[in-house]
Amino acid sequence: MNYARWFIENTRGIRLNILVRILAGLLQTVLALLVVWLSKMLIDDVAMTGTIVEMAIQALLIAVAVVAGVGIRQVNQYLANKSFIKKVAELRLSLFSRLFNRCLFEDNEIHSGDVTSRMAKDIDAVSETLAVQLPQVVVMTIQLVGAFLLMRWFDSRLAWALVLITPLAIILGKYIAHRLKKITLSIREDESRIMAKIQESVELNAVLRALQGERWMLDRVGELQDRQTVNYIRRSRFMVFSRFALGCTFGLGYMLAFVWGAYGLRTGAITFGVMTSFLQLVGQIQQPILSLLGSFPSIIYSTASIDRLKEMDHGEGEQSEKCEDITTNDVLGIRMDNVTFRYAKGDRDVVSHFSHDFRPGTKTAILGTTGTGKTTLFRLILNFIQPASGVVAFYGDGFTHVADKSTRAHVVFVPQGNTLISGTIRNNLLMAKPDASDEELQTALYTSCADFVFDLPQGLDTVLSEHGGGLSEGQAQRIAIARGLLRPGAVLLLDEISSALDEATEHELFSRLFAARPSTTMLLITHRKKVASLCDERLPL
Repeated sequence: MNYARWFIENTRGIRLNILVRILAGLLQTVLALLVVWLSKMLIDDVAMTGTIVEMAIQALLIAVAVVAGVGIRQVNQYLANKSFIKKVAELRLSLFSRLFNRCLFEDNEIHSGDVTSRMAKDIDAVSETLAVQLPQVVVMTIQLVGAFLLMRWFDSRLAWALVLITPLAIILGKYIAHRLKKITLSIREDESRIMAKIQESVELNAVLRALQGERWMLDRVGELQDRQTVNYIRRSRFMVFSRFALGCTFGLGYMLAFVWGAYGLRTGAITFGVMTSFLQLVGQIQQPILSLLGSFPSIIYSTASIDRLKEMDHGEGEQSEKCEDITTNDVLGIRMDNVTFRYAKGDRDVVSHFSHDFRPGTKTAILGTTGTGKTTLFRLILNFIQPASGVVAFYGDGFTHVADKSTRAHVVFVPQGNTLISGTIRNNLLMAKPDASDEELQTALYTSCADFVFDLPQGLDTVLSEHGGGLSEGQAQRIAIARGLLRPGAVLLLDEISSALDEATEHELFSRLFAARPSTTMLLITHRKKVASLCDERLPL
């Protein structure tokens, strides 16, 4: 029932398309049965007693019905492709948007390579089922019922004999369904692991080469692919066996109809026209049954994909209370009172009973060795994580508000390292403020000592590759700072922003930054004593 509910909910946007295709399938079924009926009439009546003109008219009617049926089938295929493409795009965008609502830094995080795999293969699988397979199941069921009823009108014994063969195939399908889903889930998981290794290898290509670890990584990917290949072969064996059984079952059904028809002709119980109709109807009964049972594994595969897509919703639900409008406040402070936090997989408190008042407008250097909780403090302020105990609160002139998702709008965060995306420098900057003017871009670049951009041949429209490829680490870092400065937040969190800069550039950067944002509350994670000496306060952790 959970899968049925998921399918029903996610047909939004393509329901009219599905309805039109079902109605077209109904019309196609009527035309197919009409061809059977007209063929019988042509052989038994018109061919025996009618004129040449009547035979031509009958043949023309059959031809029109056949051509109309082919045309409807092609329209149905076009509509199916259209709904599939639309549903893939819709599900991918919906899932992509939900990624930004997941709670961060928890023990159920999904590897980025796994996310990529799910947003490709799993979304394709469920979209195929939603947009193509399920409507086709309805149409094939209509065709099956129509063909059965017409055959029953001709000869009820043969109709019921053919139907009684079908449960054998259905029982077989149910027998392997559970194992098919289990194998498919294992295949999907291995695919995700392979994509994760490939993605990490692309990002750390230089590191792997420097360590001469290429062979080690190739071996890991090879092991995963070998295991995936074994599962693919296992699944293929299931499918070969089931299709062999189905082929034999329906082949025998066709032989039954043929022998039964021959016997009827011998005894005079049926005419040649009825015999022809039998053979046509057997095909029209077997074809939808084969299609239905062929769709069955695809639907099973898609349920495994649904489970994997649902996993990406776990941890969703960042809490966002209504926040007092503080966008007009130029000066905000942050008060941390007895805050304690431990990561889900950690064996100790990273922050333990920590209290401090980052007063409005002050510049504070946060010092300490690796693992003392400096970055964790930033995550608490940004509400990426919530304290196990204690309070993180923003305060200003006459108000206090506990940190939550909404207070993030008043914080500018510049993380450590190169965080640029592929595309132009302009687009990297506009990520922070889409409506920023060229003057605002120039000011931010100047403040961050990134005005070298204007000396590049294409200036702001210079195209960067992944991770700011084409720039030095220091240049990329300064552009990332400029991007953060485009935001109007009253609190600025800077995580080792000058680690790739020389001393002269570093000094100039902070001189410009402090002069441009004198009333902004700044928290700077740094290991450099010269940077710390420029601040109002030094906070060792």
